[in-house]
Amino acid sequence: MGLQQMEHLAPIVLFVYNRPWHTAQTLEALSKNTLANQSIIYIFSDGAKEGASGEDISKINQVRSLLLEKQWCKEVNIVHRDQNLGLANNVIDGVTQVINKHGKVIVLEDDILTGKYFLKFMNDGLNIYREELKVFGISGYKFPSKGTVDSESYFLPLSSSWSYATWFDRWNDVSFNGDELLIKIDNLNLKEKLNFGHYPFYRMLVDQVKGLNNSWAIRFYSSMLLKESYFLFPKTSLVENIGFDNTGVHCGAENSFSNVKLSNFEIKVAKQRVCLKKGIVSKFQEGFLQESNLKKGNGVKRIKQLMKGLIRKNFNF
Repeated sequence: MGLQQMEHLAPIVLFVYNRPWHTAQTLEALSKNTLANQSIIYIFSDGAKEGASGEDISKINQVRSLLLEKQWCKEVNIVHRDQNLGLANNVIDGVTQVINKHGKVIVLEDDILTGKYFLKFMNDGLNIYREELKVFGISGYKFPSKGTVDSESYFLPLSSSWSYATWFDRWNDVSFNGDELLIKIDNLNLKEKLNFGHYPFYRMLVDQVKGLNNSWAIRFYSSMLLKESYFLFPKTSLVENIGFDNTGVHCGAENSFSNVKLSNFEIKVAKQRVCLKKGIVSKFQEGFLQESNLKKGNGVKRIKQLMKGLIRKNFNF
């Protein structure tokens, strides 16, 4: 790779907190990427919450020590937060800082393993679709689908927070004001469109407005929807989420999304017309519908279990 091409590599932004094992796995995998030794990485380490336990503070310190263990990429820049910003504020501030400086970013969190060619796919996508304003971003993750996808890469009217890349102008179009987003989506009757594959994204946005979650991702996705834009995705997943083990603030038990395993094969990005292909979109809508039905089923099952336990407690049998 020539010097000019190296200069066009996007910086990587990684957000970490208090999970040393996950962070180590994420960094080790990233360091094995074909372009890691030519890339710049910015690592934002969130601070301890007010009243944090000694154990939590110890884990944060373990993570911060780990960051210094190796030269994970060509250049490593570490930002230690003095206070706890929380994931959403850490992401919004961190991405904004880096994208303002470099014009584009590739973003990871501390529980995302990457395949060998992840950085290549993301950088190729960023370079090829830079001028295509309808492309809001790129992800190395592949959502579960009903059946296989033949295209090496394809577009979906959906974003992903499990690895993503975007450009300054697209990021600048994101509104992190959930109230305004909800009003616009309601006024334009976009609730069902937001609920891709009948998945409850609209409820996530409502909950964010109510303060029941602090998701930056649902605001990013809602902004993308309002711009009628798409994300580019790979045929096979170039990332794997290892965070669904109840150790993270936002991750619970495993589901079909987290069961997707990464591939170490190269996915080539060829320039194609920016449009949705009905056959591909429908496969992913069915994948989301299956997960949505599973969540509903698990919810009903949980309610029955709780009711059964309550009856037994009250009636002693």
